[in-house]
Amino acid sequence: MPATTRRKRVTKSPDDRRDDILRAGQRVFGTTGFERATISELADAAEIGKGTFYLYFESKDHLLGALWERYVDAIVSTTQEILDESDDWWPTIDRVMGALVRHAIANAELHRIVYGSANAKALELCRQANQRVIDLMCAFVEEGTDAGAFRAGDTRVAFRMAYHASDGLLDDLIGQGDERVDIDERRVTAMVLELVHRALGDHTYAPALTHG
Repeated sequence: MPATTRRKRVTKSPDDRRDDILRAGQRVFGTTGFERATISELADAAEIGKGTFYLYFESKDHLLGALWERYVDAIVSTTQEILDESDDWWPTIDRVMGALVRHAIANAELHRIVYGSANAKALELCRQANQRVIDLMCAFVEEGTDAGAFRAGDTRVAFRMAYHASDGLLDDLIGQGDERVDIDERRVTAMVLELVHRALGDHTYAPALTHG
């Protein structure tokens, strides 16, 4: 009888193994699609057994949620660095929102996976991760309001509205593209900044770029 091919056992740290599964998940979700992807396929792509997969993630929904949380971790870290470095209200808002646009475009494939094919459970996990960025920025906006920089009727609500509108615009633009997303980052950033400035009470703001 032919010998059964067995996967060679490789010893890795839990963090390295988790990273392997996350990378495999993004590959499989991007090619097979979230709905059609199976745990077996995900485990094979990560070169582990199904049992090992379940040691790290309860389901493929949680795996997708973890992918999005890693995406959010990066922008939360960037946002916090900008908040720590900046000492002026409006330039800080501009830098943060510009970073959000760049980060979204750079991770276009993940956006398409999450908002194009994920189910309600996975989307809820992603929504919870997004809230971290919103909470961080709303606290900053509240401080700026107390300092007199932002003057909307309810600046926290105004920022949330502008943030979600900007995020929705990026998801819409990314969803229309293919793997080679062609989005005019400068133009989108200009529109996003104009929206945020107007929402927070700066009605004299003139965007640097609105056309072309």
